[in-house]
Amino acid sequence: MPELVIASVAALAAVLGMAGLRLLTSTGLEAVEAEYVPDAEPRQRGFVAVLDRLGAPLVPLAVRLHGRPRLQRLDAAIRRAGRPEGVTMTMFVRREAALTLLGLLGGLLLAVEGQWMLGAALALALNVWMRLWLSGAAARRRQQIDAELPDFLDVLSVTVTAGLGFRQALERVCELHGGALASEMRTALREMSVGVSRRQTFVALRERNRSAAVGTFVTALLQAEELGVPLADALNSIAADVRREHAETVRQRAARAAPLVSLAVTVTILPGALILIVAAVLVANAGVLGGIF
Repeated sequence: MPELVIASVAALAAVLGMAGLRLLTSTGLEAVEAEYVPDAEPRQRGFVAVLDRLGAPLVPLAVRLHGRPRLQRLDAAIRRAGRPEGVTMTMFVRREAALTLLGLLGGLLLAVEGQWMLGAALALALNVWMRLWLSGAAARRRQQIDAELPDFLDVLSVTVTAGLGFRQALERVCELHGGALASEMRTALREMSVGVSRRQTFVALRERNRSAAVGTFVTALLQAEELGVPLADALNSIAADVRREHAETVRQRAARAAPLVSLAVTVTILPGALILIVAAVLVANAGVLGGIF
């Protein structure tokens, strides 16, 4: 019991110390200034706001610990995930630092109680939570882009066939379409509008998404441009290839899901069925069994 009290007092002192440091380094005008900053972070509520307040004093230390190469990779991963919920690199580092601190404090309290394995698991889970969340968001965005690409290319092919140039057709289709793919195409259009070549723009698009369908699209588009293939025919062919690859990917996911479904049935339904059968046998033969026992 004294150990628990000591650990609680230490945790409270750490939190109060960070709050005091925040007050010493604050001007008191941040809330007022934020209202006049056009690109200010949205105000958070609930547990996310608590994480932001708790992790704010830890940002400089976390940035130094990450180093420039890891921060660059982190920024690329956030852009690849489409900045889910408007998260920036600073917001990500701040929340990751806050969760790591909470994990260490919770792990310390559990270790003092003798449950050091549970404490280590808690600390590890909170430490990697933001990375897992970002990875999941990137995977969902990649799946969304794969699903949207064939229809997007069909409409783009029709628009090009109508007589518009590639860039004008791409702008028109992006105006009509929403979603992750249209957002990526708008980014490509902005890059081309500032002087980046079409090849460099679409190579960057392929590297930024790391999607098999987008890679097929970019490779075929660049090859068609080099070989002089008519753009409308190339887009139709690319759409057919992408749709075929997407169908194959869906079939592979279904094949991988079949063993999981069998396992779920075996673990959940089979024990219940066995219990019902055994219970029915016992009830039906209660008199015979009562005579034996």
